[in-house]
Parts: sequence; C-alpha cells; structure tokens
Amino acid sequence: MIASLNRLFNRARKLKKKWTAQKDKDFHDHLFAGQQHDPFAFSYFGYITIKRFADLAAPTVANAKSVLDLGCGPAEITCELARRFPAVSFLGVDHSPSGIARAKRNARALNLENVEFQVAAMEDFQATQKIDLVLMFDSFHHLFDPRRFLARMGTSTAQFLLIEPRGDWKGRHVRDFDFDWIVSDLEKIRRRMAMKIGEPAATAVISGLGAKRPDAAALENRYGLEEFKSFFKGFGLKIRGTVSGLEAFPPDPFLQSPSRDFFGKKAYEIFCELDELLVKKEIDILAKHWVIVASKELRSQDLRLPVPPPGADEWDRPQGPYDVEFTNYDGPRIVPSGSEFRVQIQFHNRSYRPLSSFASENPDYLGYHWLDRHGVMVQGDGLRTPLTKIILPDERGRAEMKLAAPEKPGRYILAIDLVQEGKTWFSEAGNPCLRVGVAVKKK
Repeated sequence: MIASLNRLFNRARKLKKKWTAQKDKDFHDHLFAGQQHDPFAFSYFGYITIKRFADLAAPTVANAKSVLDLGCGPAEITCELARRFPAVSFLGVDHSPSGIARAKRNARALNLENVEFQVAAMEDFQATQKIDLVLMFDSFHHLFDPRRFLARMGTSTAQFLLIEPRGDWKGRHVRDFDFDWIVSDLEKIRRRMAMKIGEPAATAVISGLGAKRPDAAALENRYGLEEFKSFFKGFGLKIRGTVSGLEAFPPDPFLQSPSRDFFGKKAYEIFCELDELLVKKEIDILAKHWVIVASKELRSQDLRLPVPPPGADEWDRPQGPYDVEFTNYDGPRIVPSGSEFRVQIQFHNRSYRPLSSFASENPDYLGYHWLDRHGVMVQGDGLRTPLTKIILPDERGRAEMKLAAPEKPGRYILAIDLVQEGKTWFSEAGNPCLRVGVAVKKK
C-alpha cells in the first residue's frame, strides 16, 4: 500500500514539473560543465561527502573485481575508490558529456589506470559482461522507471550499493538528522582564527554556473524503506544511515588556504564520528542519507524502522549566520509586465549576528528572484532594498521593497530573499526564501 502511494505521488510530481529525460540530461550537463575546482582537497568541503561515501562503499568494493558506477557524473567518488583499490576495474557511466569529460580530468589528475568512462543513459545502459558490483551514488532517484532498470541490470550483477536520500511515502527528502550546519560554524571559527593569526588571504577558485537553465530540470524522486524492499524483490538488503552528503556550503566554498584544509579535515573527522555514534545508538536509520546494499547472496530484508529517540522532536538546529524567517507578505498577486511595484515584508532575525545595511563591508539587503511556475530560476538578481535600521539577533523587522516585474507575461514565483553583498544569498546558505505566486499580465 505504501509503495503504491509513493508511486502515485512521484508520478504526479513528474507530471506537475514536466520532467523529461532530456531536461534531466540538460540540467546535469550544465551543472558539470562549470566545475573547475579540485574536488580531492579538504579545503573544498564537498570532499567530506566524496571521502565519506567512499569510506562507506569501501568494504563492499574490496570484495569485487569489476565495479560499474552508474550516474557517476564527474566521478569524484569513483576516482576516490579507484585510487584506494588499484586491483579493481572501474567503469563510470553518465548521460552528461560534460560530466564524463570532467571525470576523465579527475582520473588523469590522480594518475589512475584502473578506471574508464562512457557517455550513456543509465536508464538504457546494458552491460556486455557480468559485473561484480553496481554503484549508484545519489543517482537512483533520477531513474524514470526503477523497476524496469533493476529487471534489466539484475541479469548482469547480483549486487548493488546505493547511497540515496532518505525519503518517505510522499516522496519527500526527510532530514531528521541534518548536520550540514557544522561546516558553516567551523568556517566561521576558521575565518576568525585566520584573521587573528594573520594568515594571508585565501585563494579564490571560480567554479559553478550562476543562473540555472530555465529549460533544464533534474528528476528528483525520494523513496522510503518499503519502496526499496519492493524494488529489490529477490535481493537481501542491508541499510545503514549516514549524516554525510552535504547540501549547504558556507560562502566561498572553493577557497584554498592552510587553515581551510585543516578545518576541512576536522569537519570530516566529526562527520565520521557522528555516523558511528548514531550506529552505536541504533538511530542511524534516521540520518538524511541511506547506504543500501542489495545482494542476492543476502537472505534477509529485515530492516530497522526509523523510530525517533525520546525528545528528538524538541531538538533544534543551532543558530547560523543566515537564519531568517519571513513572516508576512503584503503586496499584489497580479502585476503588469515590466512594471515596478511595492510590497511590505516582515521577517524575524533568527541568526546569531545583527543584520545591517550600514556595514562598510558585506552589508545585508533585501532582494528577490523570479522563478517560473515550476520553480526554475529565470531572474536571479532583483533590485536591492536596504534595511532602515540594524536588526539585532531575535529581533523582528519590516521593510517596504521595490520590485520590478518580468518583461514576459506568465505565472511566476516571487522568491523574497536576503543577500550579504560579496558573500552569499541567504538562500544559497540554506535559508528558505519566501515564495509567493504572482501572475504577470501583459500591459
């Protein structure tokens, strides 16, 4: 029953967002094309995820001779495993040519000779010989038809290892144990320490894409335990949780410096210890990612159900530097195309720092983005509105914002945000925008 409801919700989500295989490919091709940073340095906080996912896959990979990584993207995790296991043969497959081009550069940077790559859609990929192990890191949820995929791939392998976001029966990503804030807090400490000891300014690395393509969208499904049991009928399953898999990064995530490298290592050690602590307490299944081993050699699908410990609903995330809650929007829902209009905004500063538009460096301003009706950004940089006074921690503020409507008529989502100039949009640091549906009519 639960599996059927999940299929219904995911099917409705596909129809609503108009996902297609081509849009998913375009999204990832555009994403991977802009990546120019070194992914194997602790100064890049994304290496925590790369190294930790490789740690969790390593015991299974160690018993294989041939490994296929489907949906490998730039293949950072594939390459990390390939350099740990030089006697194992790896093949990485992805539908994105720019992802595979980046994967080949990563392999050359590590001087790897035991890994190859191929451009192909994992949905249709057919192995030409038996494979000991199929890996899928955050890629299974991009499949349009998981059952058809597993029926085909199950003829080529007896073992899968997935690392997937923890989902529920509604197809949502559940984040009871989300510790991404640790990285942001450590970065705050690092910056203060670097200033005190006079460390030279960190080296900036330009990487990323800016605005997303409006015609591209990644297919995003989420599955719970019952769905995975249904998918892997005939396989035994082992599942454990991990709090790694960072989604929110501090500002300037690609800076390089000795202190950044030092704190990156410490953050990695903390995430390792957190994982093991949750396993010891038998509550790791509540973590936001699951490590799933499906093997025909395993006999059992006796999975632990997620049961929150006493008091878990009272846990709260510590304050961060960009925590703001928008509490009210008072403004028009229909506006002429290309026009300027005004809205009243109320918000609550839940961060640990004052918000100020008067700061000589990195002042805070209200701003906004325009998204299409599917949530894809079409205009990233709106007009800025200065705060009329300093908003202290836990203080509430209000402001009148001037906005400019898109030139093209249509249905849009107005995303009200804050920006710390020269640092980051608050939404990019993990704080939700205030989203309001607005119809833009022809003048």
